[in-house]
Amino acid sequence: MSIDQFFNRTYNRNTYNCAHFVVEVIHRLKGVDISETMRGFLMPPKERTVRASLRRAFVKLEKPENYCIVLMQRARTTPHVGVYIDGRVLQIHERGVEYVDLDLASRGFTKTGFYQCLNK
Repeated sequence: MSIDQFFNRTYNRNTYNCAHFVVEVIHRLKGVDISETMRGFLMPPKERTVRASLRRAFVKLEKPENYCIVLMQRARTTPHVGVYIDGRVLQIHERGVEYVDLDLASRGFTKTGFYQCLNK
């Protein structure tokens, strides 16, 4: 399935951030709606909350799989997420949408993890 449809998206810190993008990509490409699971991340920054039960909604993968969530973290910043597709990461940030190698996508982050939402 083509990912071309996602390149016209515009990042907005409050209304369409990387979490919104991941929810849309997974819904369109896999037909799975994870918006309820990701609800706390979809709020404006000052309203974001993460329920403790969120950890049980995802399974950590040993290695990336197509359409899994790539979680990238560094100290004292909000985590960043993208979607792993065919060896690359589809992501959005202030500069726009990118489809880049994992090494490039995770540059500057200290931790990278791969997760599959159990809401299949």
